[in-house]
Amino acid sequence: MHVFMKRLIFLVGAVLVLLLASFTYHRLALQREKASLKPMGQMVSVNGHDMSVFVKGDGPQTLVFLSGPYIILSHSMASLETLLWQEKYPSEVKAIIGLDWALPESYSHLTMHPQLLRLARWGSQLGLLRYLPKSLYVPNDNLSSSDRRLYQRIAYRQILSKAMLNESLSVKKNAKKVASSIDSQIPTLLMVSNGEGTSFSQEEWRQYATSFSKDQKNIEVTFYDAPHYLYHYRTKEVTEKIEEFIKKTTE
Repeated sequence: MHVFMKRLIFLVGAVLVLLLASFTYHRLALQREKASLKPMGQMVSVNGHDMSVFVKGDGPQTLVFLSGPYIILSHSMASLETLLWQEKYPSEVKAIIGLDWALPESYSHLTMHPQLLRLARWGSQLGLLRYLPKSLYVPNDNLSSSDRRLYQRIAYRQILSKAMLNESLSVKKNAKKVASSIDSQIPTLLMVSNGEGTSFSQEEWRQYATSFSKDQKNIEVTFYDAPHYLYHYRTKEVTEKIEEFIKKTTE
C-alpha cells in the first residue's frame, strides 16, 4: 500500500506539472499569436465593447453608411439569432441562407452535458487543443497554409470561450424564444447535412428541416451527403449553390 501511494502521488504530481507547463506555454503562445489576429479596420468603443469598423477620411463629423437590406448567412446554432432578427426586423433582411441550421425543434430533443462542456472549457483554457489532431478543427483541405494557421490560432483562442460556453448552456432555453417560421416575404435557402457531428441520425436531422419548411413556399431545402460543417467538405458545391441563390434572389 505504501508503494502504491507513492506511485499515485508521483503520478498526480507529474500530471499537474504537465498541465501547468501546457497552460504556461499556451498563454505565452496566445500573446505571441495575438499580432497575427489584429482585426481589420479601426477599433471603436460601442456600449463598453470594442467593435472593428472600416474608417476612411477625416473631418469634424462622422458619417455612418449602412447598406441594407442584408442577406444573412449563418451556421448551426446561429439559426436562433437569425430567426430572432428576421422576426424583429423583417424589412432589413433581403434573404437568408442557413448552413445546416440547428433548428428550434431539434433543441427540445437535444441531450445536454453541462459538466462535460465545463470540463472541455478547462481543457481549452489549459491549451490541450494544441495537442489534438488539427483535422478535428481545421478539416478544410482547400485552405491555404496561411489561412490554416490563422484558423488554428483563432481556434486556440476562441473554442469554448466563456461566451461560447454560456451560449451552449442557454441554447435550449433560447430556442423556445424564437419564431418557428420565417417571414413569407424573405427568400430562404436551407442547406442540410447528413447529420454527422450533430448527435442526431441523418433521418432525424433532415426531418427537422423538412418539418420546419413545410407549407413555407419561400424556403428552398437542399440536402448534402456531408457532415455538419458541410462547407468544409463540399466547398465548391456549397459556394456555387449560394452564388446561384443570391443571383436569383437579387435579380
